[in-house]
Amino acid sequence: MRINEKADMVENLILKMKSSFLLSAMVFGTLFFWASESFGEEKLLKEEKSYRDWSVFVSKEEPFTCFVASQSVKSEAYKNGQKLSSVNREKGTIYIIKKKNKENKYEATFYAGYPLQVGSKAKLSIDKKREIVFFAHPSPKEKAEKEHAWAQKYDEEKLVSYLKKGSKAVLSAVSHRNTVTKDTFMLTGFSDALLELGKLCK
Repeated sequence: MRINEKADMVENLILKMKSSFLLSAMVFGTLFFWASESFGEEKLLKEEKSYRDWSVFVSKEEPFTCFVASQSVKSEAYKNGQKLSSVNREKGTIYIIKKKNKENKYEATFYAGYPLQVGSKAKLSIDKKREIVFFAHPSPKEKAEKEHAWAQKYDEEKLVSYLKKGSKAVLSAVSHRNTVTKDTFMLTGFSDALLELGKLCK
């Protein structure tokens, strides 16, 4: 990942958290709320290390949060089967969030960079061999809820295992305008980033 791209990712992460990064997955029985209004930008998170395509982030103080994240290296969009020349959206981002004090327990979410089709399924294909489904919120109200999809709880351990062994992943999702997007993520450095996350997030 080039330096300017990494800087953009850090800035985008901070902006999302500053705008109340509400990650609620009522369907799956989990709730994450990363409040921000009482925190200055410098207190929210710190990029600890970067391993090729994946970066490790931890919060500097409570509420304690830690995760690895990667932005898409390639994005495509299709409408009625026809490839679009360009679309107005941010880069897709995958987050693997580690549960504090729980070894090998993670939450997985996808930030689409646009409002997803309500209740739709986003499919992550790893090396065209393995597939994990992320679910968009069934009744979103907040902006963050509209732009995120979550992996099922029982799939999260499998997802992490697939990402460790894979080299490339493609996530296909559907927007509220029925546009199909395909985001490509490189998995180089994922295992090292996850190992570092385990050391920092205990």
